Amino acid sequence: MRVKRERSLRSDAGFSLIEIMVAITFLSIGLLAIAQLIPTGLKGITEARVRTNAVQTAQQIVDGLRASDYDTLNAGTFSTNSGRYASTWTITNNSPTPNSKRVDVVTSWGPAQNRRNVTMSTYLTRNH
Repeated sequence: MRVKRERSLRSDAGFSLIEIMVAITFLSIGLLAIAQLIPTGLKGITEARVRTNAVQTAQQIVDGLRASDYDTLNAGTFSTNSGRYASTWTITNNSPTPNSKRVDVVTSWGPAQNRRNVTMSTYLTRNH
């Protein structure tokens, strides 16, 4: 009976060195897989920040035009550069109805071979 008792104590003694090494190997593979996703996440965050700044640049132009006197807004295409962003806006008279103006703003950024844009459109009337 004593022999059976010793064997049952050995099986409950804990983890073997091989089991620990296998567990560490699987844990390491999982952590390396997660670590490879970090640069992708950071790239996405950077792109979102740049796009948000481009939208804010376009919105500032629209807000400036809304604050202007309606009669001083002449039809045509205008542009400006502000650091990394280039903005172009077009004012069209009597579009879509008489006594209104359509404003289309395009803000661009990035290298020429991979130019990115955001577009914003609005309508202005005499009573804006």
